[in-house]
Amino acid sequence: MTRWEVFQELRAAMRDPARIGDIPAYKSELGRTRARPEVEAQLGPVRGYRPAIDLEALARLEPGTLGHEYQRFLAINGLTPIVMSERVDPELAARNAFVIRYGTIHDMVHVLTGFDASWPGEVGVWAFVGGQRYSRGFQITAVVALLAALFRCPLRLGEAWRSFRRGWAMGEAAELVISQRLEEQFEVPVAEIRVRLGIVGARDEYALDGSK
Repeated sequence: MTRWEVFQELRAAMRDPARIGDIPAYKSELGRTRARPEVEAQLGPVRGYRPAIDLEALARLEPGTLGHEYQRFLAINGLTPIVMSERVDPELAARNAFVIRYGTIHDMVHVLTGFDASWPGEVGVWAFVGGQRYSRGFQITAVVALLAALFRCPLRLGEAWRSFRRGWAMGEAAELVISQRLEEQFEVPVAEIRVRLGIVGARDEYALDGSK
C-alpha cells in the first residue's frame, strides 16, 4: 500500500467504530513506529495474532482469572476490547506488530499491574511500559504522562509520582509482557501470571467497584 492509501484507510477506520482496533496499525505504518531491535526480535509469537474476544464468555470465567478480571475492568470503565479487524493487510500488520500488540493488551496490563483507569493509574501503566524498555518513544510517553498529571489531576500529583516510580520498577523487573499471548491465559489466575512474569507490587487498584 502507498502512504496515501494507508492514510485513506486510517480515515475510514476512524469513522467506523467497528474498526477502532485498526487505527494503531495505520498510525504506526505512517509514523514507522518500531520497538527496539531486541524487542522486535521477540514479537514473533504475536505478529498477526488477532484472537476474537468473547466478553460474555470471559464474564463466566472464575473471578480472579485474567479473562474475568479483564472483562470486569472493561465493564467498570465503559471500555471495549481493542481488536484489529480482518481489513488490515497481513504484511502491514506484521510490520507494525509492536504498536498493534500494545494497543491490544493495554487494558490487560492494567489488570496485571493493578493500576486503575484514573490518571495516576494511567501514569503507572505507562511507567511500567517505560521500565520494560519497548522503545525510546514509549519511555518518553511515560514521562509525558507523568508531566500531564500537573493538568489532569493536580490534586493527586503525589499519587501520580508514586505510581510512576512503582510502575517503572515493576516494568524493569518483569519479563517482556508484550511478547506474551495473554489471550491464551484468560483462564489462568492473575496472581499466577504475575508470579510467572515477575510482576511484583500490584495492588489491584483496578477493581474500582470495591469487590477486591
